[in-house]
Amino acid sequence: MMNNSVNWIAAYNRLFLILDRNGTPTYCSGPSFLMMAQQVDPGVPSYQQLMPLLQSQNKSTSRKSFYWDIIQGFSEQQRFRLFRLFIDDLEPLAKDEISAIRDIVFGGGYAVPTTVVPLDLWNSEKLNNSLKDIDHAIDAQHYNRATTLAYTCLEGLYKTYVRKHVSAKSDLSDLMPLCKVVKDDITEKLMARGPFPEQIVNAIPTLTNAVANSRNGFSESHFADDSHKWLALFARDMTNSIGRLLLHFI
Repeated sequence: MMNNSVNWIAAYNRLFLILDRNGTPTYCSGPSFLMMAQQVDPGVPSYQQLMPLLQSQNKSTSRKSFYWDIIQGFSEQQRFRLFRLFIDDLEPLAKDEISAIRDIVFGGGYAVPTTVVPLDLWNSEKLNNSLKDIDHAIDAQHYNRATTLAYTCLEGLYKTYVRKHVSAKSDLSDLMPLCKVVKDDITEKLMARGPFPEQIVNAIPTLTNAVANSRNGFSESHFADDSHKWLALFARDMTNSIGRLLLHFI
């Protein structure tokens, strides 16, 4: 079943127009497409394996048909990964057309983010999914959304930690005060166990402040496009690092 938030048919039709330009650098043969798909799922058959299979099932062996069959057989996350591979590969050769595909697949209609602080218990899977959302925003070149998602992710992690371990401070809502409470509580717990690398724990508010400033200071008047992307990637990586550390305590 296709995902309602992404028009995969439109995205594929646009992509195939680029892949079907015979005699140009964007042309993608059947074997090449399947090798690209195997990077997403090693179980995808090779061209030599697929053709007899399609013929035995009386299915079309046209490139446009079996490319689409492969995409339909993928999960949503696999489709995102496959399109990301093609976008990265083809963008230098067909920038405007790839930009349109990028908007369809990764734009998702979320140019202006809505901040919702998650209040349920965080775990590794939830953090991974949050990081994927940030990656998709970066893929769509929605760098402001990416940094806001990073900020929101940290906010949710800190609120969950404080509610569980420092319930007397559960009324706090601002990111940096929450961060300080988390850092102090982790420090106290680790000190009770013996020597520990204090620099790592002391870095939590510094990194959090960097993410907060990236989100609050985002402005095209201050940064060029490359810097926008760098800041978004930095915010994503810092969120990942802090999140992994907190999950040991949550």
